[in-house]
Order: sequence, then C-alpha cells, then structure tokens
Amino acid sequence: MLYLNHIFLKVRESSIFMVNILKFLVIGKGIDYGGPIDPANFLMVSEKILLPSIEMIMDWEEKQKVVGGLFAAQRAGVIIVEAQSAEELSSLLQSLPFWAQNSWKVIPLQTFRSGIEDVKKQIANVKKMSELSPKPKYESAPI
Repeated sequence: MLYLNHIFLKVRESSIFMVNILKFLVIGKGIDYGGPIDPANFLMVSEKILLPSIEMIMDWEEKQKVVGGLFAAQRAGVIIVEAQSAEELSSLLQSLPFWAQNSWKVIPLQTFRSGIEDVKKQIANVKKMSELSPKPKYESAPI
C-alpha cells in the first residue's frame, strides 16, 4: 500500500524482519529539442513512446505503487514513488519508454514521523544549550 513506511516480511515461522520503504518525489519534464516536430515523427513518438509511458504510470497508480499526475497544458508531470532503494527507483523509471526523452528531478522524502522526531531533538538540544549558556545580566525588552 502506498502510504506505508515499512513492510513486514515473514521469513520463517519464527522470524520476521522489517524492510524500510522510501518515498521519492519524481518530477519528469519533456526535453525541448528546439523546434517543431514534423507530423510523422509526432505520431511515431506519441504512439510508440509517450502514450505507452503514461499508460505504464497509470497502471502503477492503479496498483497503488505511485500517486501523481500530469501538469495541465505542459509536457511534464509528478509522481510520488515508494521503493526500497534509489536503485529500485532508477530501474523503475528507466523502464518507461520515454525515460531518455525526459529530464528527471528526484527528491527523497522524509516521513512526517521522522520530521517530528527531528524537531523534538532540536528542541531538546536548544534547551540543553540554553541551560549551559550564561544568563544575561539584564532582561531584554519585549518586542
């Protein structure tokens, strides 16, 4: 399921281990080759490369491997992908027929849970630092 952060796999009757699932924000944008494309090439690219790629992504979405969509009136789109590694993500993207005709920006995502943990650690560190620092001799004026 797309919104899980880990999966439990049963190896033997007595042992279970956890596999972390990473989330990646993936932005794909068609490369501009600088000029109009003739109708014959447009049809070939659209039928053999573009349409099959979008259909593959739609299939991934139906199987709850990704969520996302196309940017309206643009040759670009975005998906959030779950994968066990950057290598798995790379392999998935490279399986798309239009992989080489797009530029890709991939941003690893942090879970909200780990973000909360980070903020709590920052708060604790600042509190500890403020306890160790010398107290001012006078109070500052309120802002």
